[in-house]
Amino acid sequence: MADVPLYVVSDYAAAERRITPAWSIAQLKAKLEPITGIPPSCQQIFLRTSAGEKIPVEAQDEESVYLQQFPLAPYAELLVRDIAAWTSLPDPEWDPPG
Repeated sequence: MADVPLYVVSDYAAAERRITPAWSIAQLKAKLEPITGIPPSCQQIFLRTSAGEKIPVEAQDEESVYLQQFPLAPYAELLVRDIAAWTSLPDPEWDPPG
C-alpha cells in the first residue's frame, strides 16, 4: 500500500507528512516525536476523517497493530495530544463525543 499524506496536528506543531500504512502504532509514535515534541509514551492520537469523525489510534499492543487497520485517507488529520500536559478540563476540539 502506498504512503498516505496526512496532516499532523498538535498543540505544538502542524505539518503535512506521508504516513506508511505498514507502520505499527509504536513506529508512528516514534516518528511523530521529532515533529510534535511529544514522547511516544505521552501521545494520544486520533484520526479525524473528512466526515469529522475522530477515531482513536490506539491498541493494547501497539507493536502488533498496523495503521492499515485504520481508515487512512489522503489529507485526513492525525491529532496528537500530549497526555502529560492534559488537564482535567475537557477540550471540545480534542475530546471526542461519547
